[in-house]
Amino acid sequence: MPMRCPSTSFLTAALVAVFSLPALAAGPSAEHSAACVAALQVEAEAMADAFRHGQTEVEPELVRRVQQGFAFIGTAYLQGIRDEEANRLLKAAEKAQQQLPAPELAARQAACRSEGTRLLEKANPLERAFVMKAAQRRVDRLKKPHTTG
Repeated sequence: MPMRCPSTSFLTAALVAVFSLPALAAGPSAEHSAACVAALQVEAEAMADAFRHGQTEVEPELVRRVQQGFAFIGTAYLQGIRDEEANRLLKAAEKAQQQLPAPELAARQAACRSEGTRLLEKANPLERAFVMKAAQRRVDRLKKPHTTG
């Protein structure tokens, strides 16, 4: 049996721990994550619209909102949810959300903002960097004027 370098084994174990612990940690269900992404997306789109109409002071809050949404997306990703299933869950959440009374949607958005912030705080530096980069790309797209085909 070949002998492995102790430092290589330790490094492998450390990397597995860094990437596995968040996936094993109790996090929101995929359905809950999709509901929060849908709820936060409504706020982000409204803020982006305000930004495009000259209210540039909303940009920091827009960035936070998108980061909070991406925290849920990252959690679902770590749970093994991929594109096709994620899109299906998001569409179902958006459809269900259309039936919510405004006060209930507002309450969901507030709860999801808090939970998204907590998810970001618990993320390791690599996960946080991924969320921040993905969120900034999304914000940059949201800020661009809409074009009609």
